[in-house]
Amino acid sequence: MRLVWRARRLAAVCPHRLTQRRTLLQPSFDYKHIRDNASQLLDNAAKRNVRGTQPHRVGELYDEFRALVSASNEHRSALNAASRELGALARAAKGAGGQPVDPAAEAALRERAGQAKHALQDIKGRLDAVDAELQRTAAAIPNTSHPDTPVGDESCARVVRTHGTLHTVHKVPRDGVDTRELSDVDFRDHYDLALQLGIVDMEAGARVAGSRFHYWRGAGALLELALVQYAMTRAAAAGFTVHITPDVARSSVVGACGFQPRPAADEAAGGGEASQIYRISAEAHGADGDADPLCLVATAEIPLVAMRQQQILGRDTLPVSLAGLSHCFRAEAGARGRDTRGIYRLHQFTKVELVVLAAPERSDAELARLVAFQESLYAGLGLTFRVLQMPTHELGASAYQKFDVEAWMPGRRAWGEIASASNCTDYQARRLGIRVRAPAPGAPPAFVHTLNATAVAVPRLAVALLESFQRPDGCVVVPEALRTWMMGMDVLAPAP
Repeated sequence: MRLVWRARRLAAVCPHRLTQRRTLLQPSFDYKHIRDNASQLLDNAAKRNVRGTQPHRVGELYDEFRALVSASNEHRSALNAASRELGALARAAKGAGGQPVDPAAEAALRERAGQAKHALQDIKGRLDAVDAELQRTAAAIPNTSHPDTPVGDESCARVVRTHGTLHTVHKVPRDGVDTRELSDVDFRDHYDLALQLGIVDMEAGARVAGSRFHYWRGAGALLELALVQYAMTRAAAAGFTVHITPDVARSSVVGACGFQPRPAADEAAGGGEASQIYRISAEAHGADGDADPLCLVATAEIPLVAMRQQQILGRDTLPVSLAGLSHCFRAEAGARGRDTRGIYRLHQFTKVELVVLAAPERSDAELARLVAFQESLYAGLGLTFRVLQMPTHELGASAYQKFDVEAWMPGRRAWGEIASASNCTDYQARRLGIRVRAPAPGAPPAFVHTLNATAVAVPRLAVALLESFQRPDGCVVVPEALRTWMMGMDVLAPAP
């Protein structure tokens, strides 16, 4: 049941309320579907390792909400009827030559009107409370999962295909005749290489901003810019409209995209559910206050998808293909051993993200297109990588289906994630109000499906490049695809 009547009533009674909350998004959940499929949704949440969801409670609240709406309509009809009868009584008295209105009849009508008015006021309070709990409870339910998704944790990921070989060996002529090779045990860690090359300064980053922040330096700065140019140029050629996005977004937008900022009260108390999202204090953005506080974005997916919030798109405009460059900020709670060494896991990094808005019947095909584009990017750099279908525990709240791309990082002697691609179906669109016109005249608009994919996450890709293309002399070969933006450098040499 839609809540249009409620919005109109609030606008008429207290228009300032809607004005004050104009930036807060109102999701459009299919409560009937949740109620009728509560057991399946609860089982799906358990398979995704999501605790605390209550789809059955949504059904109860939805039934209560509908009953309250029905009662509200009845009392409103009674109030309107009493008002009409009072008017008719007054007109009849006036038509009778100004005879006085029957006091008993007028008192009875006014009593009926007063009872209906008080009942409406009582129901309004209950209706607001039920509505708030209904939205909050429905919002905690994760997206459904693709039938082919493996069930379990990260160890259950399914390898779809592998490109290249695990052993990258570079031969370097010696005395014009002999050669040297890098064996498995000779490959060095990316951070040792970066320090020797003088391209990363983690110590300065720590002094200025704290642990796990860094500076790119010299050829390292050029390498980041080259990777960005490579991704943006290839994306534009493939039909994606390129953007440079804001690095902040409203908390309601962040939440609508499936990322959960920690509430301010929990942050102050040092408790609450762990969150990857940095929240900006109210003082930092003045008049907006705490009604919808700003957050630093974890990915350009957030501002790219939210560009089309509260819009109805023409079917002939789909798919909408977007590419966005942003800084990404992630709290990355907890230590993860060697992953915290160097630039593999950072609080801030640069990323080019791809987003597609698709017709529902086309989203599976669009996900395949995004993964194919990712593979073409990393094959163009000469990396060894593999594509994995991720299991239920790794889907997050919004993803229906997710694929990861892992590059072989010989210095780490392990695979490392460099990209992911997800089909979020209508999870984000329902929360952001993004719809597409129906193909048949008169049919209601449908919610679009949203998809996202990493093009280039600079630090992870730099780790793979440094470790894969290192030479025995400590130099690193620059992939030919990047040399256009490296000021002619084809090899990174150790700092003198």
